[in-house]
Amino acid sequence: MRSSHFHFVPRSDWLIFLATVGLSLTLLFVGKDPSATAIKRDIGGGVAYLAKPVLFVVRTFGLWRENNILRDRVVSLMHENSELRDAALENFRLRAMLDFRERFPLPLVSAEVVGYPGLNIGGRLLIDAGWSCGVRINSAVITPAGLVGKIVEVGENSSVVQTLVGNAFGVSVLVERSRVAGILRWVGPNDWRMIGLSTGDDVRPGDLILTTGAGTVFPKGIRVGVVSKIEVPTEARSGWVHVEPFLRFSAVEEVFVVIAPEQEGVPSDSVASAGIP
Repeated sequence: MRSSHFHFVPRSDWLIFLATVGLSLTLLFVGKDPSATAIKRDIGGGVAYLAKPVLFVVRTFGLWRENNILRDRVVSLMHENSELRDAALENFRLRAMLDFRERFPLPLVSAEVVGYPGLNIGGRLLIDAGWSCGVRINSAVITPAGLVGKIVEVGENSSVVQTLVGNAFGVSVLVERSRVAGILRWVGPNDWRMIGLSTGDDVRPGDLILTTGAGTVFPKGIRVGVVSKIEVPTEARSGWVHVEPFLRFSAVEEVFVVIAPEQEGVPSDSVASAGIP
C-alpha cells in the first residue's frame, strides 16, 4: 500500500526567498535603535557589494545575447541588400537590352551564356539558342555595349560564339570621327589592332570604332571599342593603332543574335549540336 505521507523537498530558491523575507521583517521590526541602524547600514553595504558582480555578470550576458541578435540581423540585412543590388543590376541590364532591341533595325534573338567551350575563358561562348530560333553560322552576336563576335557552330537549341578574343577573322571597322576604315584583328592577349591604315590617316586616342557593314556578317554601326594607343608606325599599313573593346568577354551574360536573311550553314557535329551540358 502506497504511503499517504507528503514528503517536503526543500528548494534552494524558496529557502533564499524565505531567508530574505525573514531578514527584511527582522530589520523592519527592530526599530530605530542606533545599533539596529548600524546593522542595517552594514547589511545594506554588504548586499550592494555582493550585488555588483552579480549585476555585472547579468549585464554582460545580456549584452552578449543582444550582440548575437544584432550580428544575425546585420548578416540578414547584408544578404538582403546583396539580393536587392543583384536584382537592380539585372533589371538595369535587361532594360538596356529591351531598349536596344526596340531601336535595332534587324530582327534579334536573345540568348544567355551557359558555358565557355575551349581553353580561353571568354574566347568562345556557349549560348542557349540554336537553329530552331533562326540562328545560323556567321550570325553576328552583339550586346547593347558592343560587338561580341559571330556564330561558328550551331546546334538545335545551342550555339558556339567566337568572340573577338582569339578570333581568326577580321572585322571591317571605321573611325567614327574621321571615317577612316581598316580591319580589326586580335594579335595577342588583350591586344587588338586596326590594320590596313596608311601612315597619314587621321586616327587619335579616344576615337570611337564602329563596324562598317561591309560583307554579310556584321551590320553597320555596331560599337566595337575605342582607340587606346597609337604607336609610331614602322611601315605603311601596319598595325600601329591599338583598340580597346567595350566588352569584357568573360563577363558577358546575355547576348543578341542578329537574324539576317538565310545564310549558308547547317547544324554540325560539334559542341553545340551535342546540346547544352
